[in-house]
Amino acid sequence: MVFCSVGQGDATLIIWQDQQILVDGGPNNRVLDCLGRHLPFWDRQLELVIATHNEADHITGLVEVARRYQIDLFLIENEANDTAEYRALQEVIKQQGIKTKVMVRGDAVKLGPIKLSWLNPETSGQVLGAKTSLNQFSQVIQGSFNEFDWLLTGDIDTKIERKLLTSGTLPEVEILKVAHHGSKYSSSQSFLEAVSPELAVIEVGKNSFGHPTPETLGRLDQVKAQVKRTDEAGDVVVVSDGRDWMLE
Repeated sequence: MVFCSVGQGDATLIIWQDQQILVDGGPNNRVLDCLGRHLPFWDRQLELVIATHNEADHITGLVEVARRYQIDLFLIENEANDTAEYRALQEVIKQQGIKTKVMVRGDAVKLGPIKLSWLNPETSGQVLGAKTSLNQFSQVIQGSFNEFDWLLTGDIDTKIERKLLTSGTLPEVEILKVAHHGSKYSSSQSFLEAVSPELAVIEVGKNSFGHPTPETLGRLDQVKAQVKRTDEAGDVVVVSDGRDWMLE
């Protein structure tokens, strides 16, 4: 697993043998550099691409990825965003003839021994009000590779975390992608205690929001999670044999 250093945004690359899954593409084209660092130069195919939600810091880089790589399947969420980045992504998906599928809670896909299971959003095609945040529709994805588990949380807030807690579907995992770049409005103490991560990765860059916040870092410390930040460490690379894991 590669948590790409792309600035203030998310891009996570999962590699198994010669197959790859890219989750989000960050706020710029730095995701292409990450792909170049971690994939063979001749491999221009991504088996699976996922946009957790349609905000610029998650989808901008996917536009150029879709132009330069063959994408077998693009998993999306169904809430539109009337921005130039969203329109550009929709256009390139159409131009390239990329197959898409909307994913909701209860759905799952497999790539070899890797299984991805969706915990959020609850349903697709919801109507957004003027003050509705796309963050609450973020795809929350539990990944597993034999006994090794991780959780990708997009930009969910504590409201969605409470729903996940009451649903009884939250797993304990080895690796947590910290929600919303370490915002204080995510990563509640009860959520972190339920997930109990050994490693918490914060995908973050220079920003004016104070991410990651002292409140979130303090809560991660309370659950004794090791913390890695892409603004400090660059690409964060985790290697697992399906049971144990290590930072590369």
